[in-house]
Amino acid sequence: MGRGEDRISNLPNEILQFILCLVPLKYAIRTSTLSKRWRHLWQYNLISSTSLQFGEDFSCNQSPMQFAATLDRYLQLHEKRNLDKFGILLSPFDILFPNFENWVATVLAKGVTELETDLSQGVLNSYRAYYMDDRMPFVISNSLFRCNFLTHLSLSRCNFSDSSDFTNFFGLRSLYLDNVDLVDEMLTTMLENCVSLECICLKRCENLEVVKFVGDKLKLKKLAIVDCRGVSDMEISAPELQSFLYHGWISFSTAFGNVSKVTDAYLCSDGLEEEYEEVFFRILSDFSHVKVLTICSVALMNIVIEEQELNEPGLPLELQNLQEFQLIMDSISEEHLYCVFSFFRLCPSPYLEKLFIQLPINFYQQKDISDLVTAEQNTPNIVFRNLRWIKITNFEGTPLELKLVKFFLEKAIVLQSIFIVLNQCDISSNSLFVRIIEGQLSVIPKASKDANIAMCGPFDHDCMINPTHTTIYHQEQYRKGTTVQHDHATIRVENIPLDQDFL
Repeated sequence: MGRGEDRISNLPNEILQFILCLVPLKYAIRTSTLSKRWRHLWQYNLISSTSLQFGEDFSCNQSPMQFAATLDRYLQLHEKRNLDKFGILLSPFDILFPNFENWVATVLAKGVTELETDLSQGVLNSYRAYYMDDRMPFVISNSLFRCNFLTHLSLSRCNFSDSSDFTNFFGLRSLYLDNVDLVDEMLTTMLENCVSLECICLKRCENLEVVKFVGDKLKLKKLAIVDCRGVSDMEISAPELQSFLYHGWISFSTAFGNVSKVTDAYLCSDGLEEEYEEVFFRILSDFSHVKVLTICSVALMNIVIEEQELNEPGLPLELQNLQEFQLIMDSISEEHLYCVFSFFRLCPSPYLEKLFIQLPINFYQQKDISDLVTAEQNTPNIVFRNLRWIKITNFEGTPLELKLVKFFLEKAIVLQSIFIVLNQCDISSNSLFVRIIEGQLSVIPKASKDANIAMCGPFDHDCMINPTHTTIYHQEQYRKGTTVQHDHATIRVENIPLDQDFL
């Protein structure tokens, strides 16, 4: 047998086609360049597939006309076979809107049950709050609303027409809307007709003012509201709700009724209007029964202010079921550390087992809160009796970060492991930087004799213990699109990676 013999290519077509069906379509297509034998084998992957996803890697390096011609060809090759899932990320090619409408109609005719259309790629302003390309959003045609078998619908930078009729969406179970012109009346109509909805994510729906999910018959289990800046009133009472996520500015009144089944909550804010400073504490109180909680620096600061200035009668607030806590820090200073330490005094969590802390990435964008919070020198007398795992990411080894590690090592009496994820990729044991940090950490006294300190890089498998909430909306990177940043006289354009969807 020769060393260069290609035994795989000698396999029957049926076996090769079966193998290609096990890999993503884009990789199957690449095999067409191997030889004449492989030129058309990949098509079986396409023809037999019940899920077609045309994402960013498909649209890159293609002109609008090439993009349209390729997609037309693939749908033609798929012929009249059924399709369960169809997803498309289309760059802002206005000239392709008629094609886009035909593609949606084609996959609906194939009986698609999960439809994802993302037209969000565009030019965002420096705060990534709105688009600057003056392109009108695509208006979804009425053909979509004649479909009565959709179970999942995701729309980004698309709008509904005034005549949109949701009566056929009675089987819809999950709905994701990003940058959609959604108004209060339309949301109400959706909830009245989409009676099977279990998951809803509303992101950057700027015209939404009243968020109201109330009703004993609601089947809603997951709800996410992200950067809907126009919201002035929020009322939620959903007996089946299990997961609640809110990220954005807090400048509204709230009323939370039946949320007793919620087990995980993500509560992060860019800031609070002065007249709504007590709102965050009320929200936290309403979700004090959760097992998993993610909050940010603004939330910690607000809780400390409640104690120092407002003498909040609800403190201390015991988080009696909390088992996993994640803290997203946008800054680190003596005052911020004081807020962290004070949180565990003001919100005791006796059954906490896992703690995740994300340190700020950009040291030069620290927020000064010294005029809002008065830091005390002594750390609170706290004992963590069930805390077993800690993970701290973006670690640089600064004195303040070492003080944070010291606090937990001295007070967690059953700690098994603390993972220190350095803010750099190369952490070889020969690195002077790593050896210095290891030396600094080794002299910190430990309350648990079994506590192990593990240092790793951001992609090391040794640190793969992860929180329940992995998408950090507090970081600007979650936003889709292309951002124009003004740096003195220079304009830089950078591509922002897609976020991990909540649903």
